[in-house]
Amino acid sequence: MKRFNFSLQKVLDYREFEKQQAQAELGKAVAVETQIQKTLDMIAESRAKSVLEADKMKDLNSLFSVNQYFQLLNQRRDEMTEELAKAKVVTNQKRMVMIEAMKKVKVLETLRDRRQDAWKREQLKIEEDQIDDMVTSRYSYFGAASSDS
Repeated sequence: MKRFNFSLQKVLDYREFEKQQAQAELGKAVAVETQIQKTLDMIAESRAKSVLEADKMKDLNSLFSVNQYFQLLNQRRDEMTEELAKAKVVTNQKRMVMIEAMKKVKVLETLRDRRQDAWKREQLKIEEDQIDDMVTSRYSYFGAASSDS
């Protein structure tokens, strides 16, 4: 029996490659977003620790230094929040690209599966026809030989 050959296999392989690339890009975007979120968490942690330390301080210069540190943390937090928003936009764009690539692959896989099923049915039909021909030829050979005697 001959082997099934999907005529659009190269296109399917290319679409699979595109899907893998899109998944990798999405992974990178999510990693950037996660890193920014970790930085925001560290800023919040630093702020909380500084508040606890500031509560224990009585020296005005130390309190002034802590206040400046709070301002620095607030500025850094605002920058990171802005970067996080941008990163989320990029992540969503990469996610949409990946979803589109997955759809393209799914369409071709479905088409391949349908064609393969049709090919299998056709091969079974051919095989059945060949078996029928063999049985018919043997029957007519042996049937003719027995009626001659």
